[in-house]
Amino acid sequence: MLHDPKLPKSFWVDAMQTAAYITARSPASGLHGKTPYEILFKRRVDPTLFRPFGCQAYALIPKDKRQGKFYSKGRKAIMIGYTHGKMESKPTNS
Repeated sequence: MLHDPKLPKSFWVDAMQTAAYITARSPASGLHGKTPYEILFKRRVDPTLFRPFGCQAYALIPKDKRQGKFYSKGRKAIMIGYTHGKMESKPTNS
């Protein structure tokens, strides 16, 4: 997960957390095709929301922190995982 997007080893913990997050939301043969998440929370997971670890993302800038109406609403970032059902990202220098 770290090698393909050429991320530093400092993202190792984020990569492992993302792997665990996706594993818990993947169908398991022992659960008759259901996911551990689905068994626990009685809700299905939308797999179209998953994104590759380290892919390009845009982090939303809150309205009160934006410079003005005609400025960017987001900043370029990399996707490093999920938190509370939302993607988590870190800003990039490029």
